Amino acid sequence: MSQVAETVVPPLFDVLPSELWHFESLRLEPHNDLMRVEMSGWAFPEPELGPASPGKFLLNGTAFDEIRYPTIREDVGGKFWQRKHSRYSGFQCAALRPPSEIYRNGVLELTYVNPGSPRRIAAQQSWFRLDPALELPFPDEARRFRVIGDTHAENFALSGFTDFKRLDAAAMALSGKGFAGFPRILDFGCGCGRLARYTSQISGVSLSGCDIDADNVSWCADHLSGTFLPTKIDPPTPFPDQSFDLIYGVSVFTHLREPLQDAWLAELERLAAPGAWLFMTVHGRTAIDYAGLPPSHYEELGRSISTEGLYVTATNTQIDGYAEHRGEYVDVFHELTYLRNRWSKYFEIVAIIPGYIYTHDLVVMRKAPSLFKNLRNSFSPFISRLRSKTGQRPPLAV
Repeated sequence: MSQVAETVVPPLFDVLPSELWHFESLRLEPHNDLMRVEMSGWAFPEPELGPASPGKFLLNGTAFDEIRYPTIREDVGGKFWQRKHSRYSGFQCAALRPPSEIYRNGVLELTYVNPGSPRRIAAQQSWFRLDPALELPFPDEARRFRVIGDTHAENFALSGFTDFKRLDAAAMALSGKGFAGFPRILDFGCGCGRLARYTSQISGVSLSGCDIDADNVSWCADHLSGTFLPTKIDPPTPFPDQSFDLIYGVSVFTHLREPLQDAWLAELERLAAPGAWLFMTVHGRTAIDYAGLPPSHYEELGRSISTEGLYVTATNTQIDGYAEHRGEYVDVFHELTYLRNRWSKYFEIVAIIPGYIYTHDLVVMRKAPSLFKNLRNSFSPFISRLRSKTGQRPPLAV
């Protein structure tokens, strides 16, 4: 642990804008006629209580039988020097349950009730695991690595099902219906089906997927229900206009410079039906907080992102050899005001939720219904004149 971070630099925040928690081990073992569930990891404490924080950990909505929290985690305290009492974050939990209560309706839910205000969408506080007996076949290690930077099937399944459940919950909370209420869904940047493996099993939903990694797309086409097509680094896709009622994309706009970002936003606008909902992730403030940067680099990166709006930090070689990207596949961060101003040229920005998809912020958008879009277009000359006189963006100019 850095002594500078511990003794010289004071915490900047009582709580972070997004308080993630992470479990590092999960064990399920038979115990007589029951199953013993053991979980350990780290979770931030109450900022005013620190080492006296009680810690509320739930297994399928009920408290664990045994909770040891908080224990001192110097590694977490060093990484999150900017968060008050972050070193008091270790936990170990255990519970005995009948086997039938482990995967309720096929799903295991693990929850830490975070400090501070209740989450807008409760699913953000939970990790979800599908019963392994219900899992579809997994892609091989090389394909998984190109998607998550990790070869482990358990991490692929856990992160994929958790993201799927959280996106489904976000759709329900913000649109009034979950994925099952949208007949035509596009997995934008489907990879080797980390989320599509679950979306494809929703009854009544026609799923499509696309990705610049043609080999991964081929795996999806061979193993999952739906239509999966390869694309280039530049649009367009082969799908017709207004093809989809819901589009989600995890870790796509985290890799595009501004010209390609704008081109793909325009393509998504073409693909989205009037009134369609879109769920896209970006690297924002949450990714900065969880990058483990020392104070000087932390502040420097924050200033650069604030100044640039969209800030490129590095090239990304994860898909080299499997997709032609001309060096345009990079790592980028987005600033909040930039997102609202630039992305609203294409869609209504409904919400931006920090840390909703782990260290990614979730941008929720909606395409205007046809009637509203026609109304907006009819006002566009007036809006342009008003902008030129005032320099302001009127409310209708979305």
